[in-house]
Parts: sequence; C-alpha cells; structure tokens
Amino acid sequence: MRKLVRAAGLFQLVTYGMGNIIGAGIYVLAGVASGLAGNAVWLAFVIGAVVALFTGLSYAELGSTYPKAASEYTYVEKAYKRRPLSFMTEWTMLLTEIVAASAVSIGFARYFQSLTGLPILAVAPALLVVLTIIAITGIKSSLKINTALSIVAIAGLIIVVLAGSAKLGTVDYSYSPTGIQGIMAASILVFFAFIGFDNITNLAEETKRPERLIPRGLLISLLVSTALYILVGIAAVSLVPWQQLSTSEAPLALAASSTLGHGAFILLAVFALLTTFNTALVLLIVGSRIIYGMSRAGVLPEAFGRLNRANAPQNASILILAIAVAFLGLGSISRIAEVTSFGSLLVFALINISLLHLRRIAPEARRPFRAPINIGWFSVTAMLGVISCLVMLSQFNAVSAALGLALPISGLAIYAVANRRKG
Repeated sequence: MRKLVRAAGLFQLVTYGMGNIIGAGIYVLAGVASGLAGNAVWLAFVIGAVVALFTGLSYAELGSTYPKAASEYTYVEKAYKRRPLSFMTEWTMLLTEIVAASAVSIGFARYFQSLTGLPILAVAPALLVVLTIIAITGIKSSLKINTALSIVAIAGLIIVVLAGSAKLGTVDYSYSPTGIQGIMAASILVFFAFIGFDNITNLAEETKRPERLIPRGLLISLLVSTALYILVGIAAVSLVPWQQLSTSEAPLALAASSTLGHGAFILLAVFALLTTFNTALVLLIVGSRIIYGMSRAGVLPEAFGRLNRANAPQNASILILAIAVAFLGLGSISRIAEVTSFGSLLVFALINISLLHLRRIAPEARRPFRAPINIGWFSVTAMLGVISCLVMLSQFNAVSAALGLALPISGLAIYAVANRRKG
C-alpha cells in the first residue's frame, strides 16, 4: 500500500504555515476591516491573534502527542471515543477549509480583476482547477511552490510596512468610528486571516520527526504572522485614510502606491495574486489530507484513501475541488470569511475542551510539547482558548451564525446516512 512521504522539515513547516495563514485575510480583508475598526484595525488583529495563540498552544500539544492526518478527528476521538462527535468535528473543519479556499480564490480574482478586468466568477473556478492539478502532483513539488510563494507573501507585507514607516504617528491609532463594537466586528472578520495555523498538524504524516517539529512550526508561523499583521494594520491606515481603504478592491496595493507610486500598486497586486494563489493551494492540500485521513479511519469511503503514483490523494483532491467550486455561489468574500471563522471557532473550542479532558483521563500520555501555564493537569491556556472562542462566537450576526451552524449539522446528517447504509 502506498504511504504519504515524510518530506517536510522545520523550514518547510514554517513556510507552509505562513503560506496558509497569510493570504486573502490580510491582502483583501484588511480594507473591509478598516471600514469597521477605523484606525484601530491593528487592535482587531491583536484580538484575533490572542484567540489564535491560546488554541494554537493546544494544537501544538495535541499535534506532538498524536501526530496523524485528520488531526481534529484524532484528538476528539482520543478524548471522547465517540465517532459521531469526532466525525462532526473533522467534517466541520473540512468544510471550513473548503469554504476558505473559495474565499481565497475570490480574493485572487478580485486582485486579478484590478489588473485585467476579467470577471471574478470566471477567474475563481479556473484558479481552483489549476491548483487541484498542482496538488495531485505530490507533496514535494507542492512544498517547493509553497516555500517560494510564502517568501513572496512575506515580502509584500514588508514593503507595506516599510512604506508606512515614514508616516508613523500621523493618525490616531485608537480611533474607531463605532468604538469597541466596530473593533470586535473587525476582529471577527480578520480572525479569518489567522485560520490556517492548525493545518500544520494535518501534515504530521508527511513531516520528519513530527513530535518535535509540528509544535515548533505551528507556533513560529503563528507568531511571525501576527507581528506582520499588526505592523501592516498600523502602516496601512498611516498611508491611506481608513475610509478609502474600506472601499478598495486592492487595499494593500493602494496603501503602498500612495507613497511609492503606481509601480508599487502593480507590484503589490502581483504579490497579492501569488499570495492568494499559495494560500488556496495549501487549503486544497489540507482538505484532501483531511478526507484521506478520515477515509483511512473508516468513516469515509475507501476510494478517498487511495494515493496516485505521486503519493497524493487524487480522489480526495477532486472531491475538494467540486465542493469548493459550489461554495463560490455565496459570492461575498466577507460572508464566506465569516462562515469560515464561525465554523473554525466551533472546532477550536472543542479542541481546547478535548485537551483539558485528555489531560485529566490520560495523564500518562507522552507529550513532547506541553502547553504552558498549568495547575496540576489543568491547562490555563486551553481554558482561556475555550472562553475566547465562545466570546467571539457570540459576536456573529444571525445569518453568518446560521450558515456556520449548518456545517456541523450537515456532518451529523452525513454520518447518520452513511451508517444507516452500512447497517
């Protein structure tokens, strides 16, 4: 039987993580978030980062303890031994990855439209097809592309930060047009920009020494991305009024061009294209690994657990493509981002609860990485992760919450149908 290839070291994990995190969330949604939080948009990134860090520590510990693909399924199954709950959790995370891929492809299409005028709903599905073809060529080639494009993504953000450095202090960075309410609304939106740190754990079976490298890669990529986001948020509103950013199809390109000229707009737009291309590729790869892992666990058809000659789960990748194209029908990148964030926060809350439960029932388990700040077996950071996820979930509007709740509900329905057929 073919197996996944262990090709990723620490550098590849960090660039993979940052390629997953840095994408449409910052290159596209920074403008919309500025419209909600004003000059205090950087504070929205801080709030999102804190929530992500608490949960990231839980993922780091669980990833070092149980290094498997379909990681969320594994963690919940180890904690509660309840297949319906495990399936619902992993299905929710799978759909958030697919919805996120749709959102990022729309972000790519928006920047592409700013350069070429081509319609968004023609470019986005074409991008998803191209990325699926790349994904099924195997993890080694995908990681090489990811590493190169992750460096481009970081370089683009550094250009914005450097462009804004000369204008630091020219605006009131505490101003928000609707106060704390606007900042919280923006934090919900920009939390989408942090989603992806968790995906590193789904590469556990393709990582060298995953017990050691998964926690390191996850935390390094999350911390570096956070620092860049905060600096970019400050720089962007220093360069361009937040009102102007909020209406731009290419907000970071607009910010850089205000100081560096039209050439910078073209350069940043190209960087944004490459960055969103990279993020969508990573999301499709992760989604296929989740389906592969669930198939190997016996909760999805066996066909999705088969690998092609390049040791890539081709059938799973094609399924991901079909679902991602279907989600393009939601249209609005903001709506798609909110649904993705809601589903992710539900899963993150459950992962933190699972860590607390496993600490209590399996104290003897080998944990190469242990989340800091503990009272006996009790993890303070995991509890803070639960609380922060619940607080953010309470801030969503009714439509996004309803669409987000449809993700786990659909998982339970699919599990029930599949098991009825088995019976």
